[in-house]
Amino acid sequence: MTSGTPHWILAAVAIGTATLLGACAPAASEPTGAEAPAASEAASVSPTASEAPSAPPAPTASSSPSPSPSSAPADPEPDPEPTEGDGGVCTAADLSGAVTTGPGAGAAGSAYRTLTLTNTSGAACDMAGYPGVSYVDAAGTQLGAPADRGEPGGAFTLEPGASATAVLQQVNAGNYGADCGAVPAAGVRVYPPGATDSLVLPQEITACSASSIVLMTVGAMQPAG
Repeated sequence: MTSGTPHWILAAVAIGTATLLGACAPAASEPTGAEAPAASEAASVSPTASEAPSAPPAPTASSSPSPSPSSAPADPEPDPEPTEGDGGVCTAADLSGAVTTGPGAGAAGSAYRTLTLTNTSGAACDMAGYPGVSYVDAAGTQLGAPADRGEPGGAFTLEPGASATAVLQQVNAGNYGADCGAVPAAGVRVYPPGATDSLVLPQEITACSASSIVLMTVGAMQPAG
């Protein structure tokens, strides 16, 4: 008979070992509810209605005051056009004229003459200031520069038949030599003060065609005598 450990002892040892190993093996743990992500954390947070920007209120229509109708300014009354002899400005149509030389009116290289304008209309007219004076040829074309102005004067009324005068200085054209461009003049054109029409008074004299040379100086009109 072979000696050794009895079989039932070996079987008991094997069973005990297996039981011991089973008790020592770690048990598989299942995730607890605390370890699982909460549904509130997984879900993305959406803004609440109070957090969403609200649309700005529509502007209310404000009634702006309508401008009160203002009365348009009345057009100013136009100044009455002076008619012939109605006391308005003396025009060439109201006047006749002449250029005369008094005794002893000459000076070195020039002469002092009298320009006379007479009211030939049937009513009084007004005159103030200087006449416009220039030389003209036989065709009425201006020659050279117009007259300069001398001393000022005041305003006055020229009655029918009355005259007004101004001192007219005329320089000898020969004083300027070849620069003058000497030409014969047939008269002087006169614009009464403030008027836009003119009259030509006959006077045969030598003028300068050069517009840079001034041969005449005229004073303001004054009541004659």
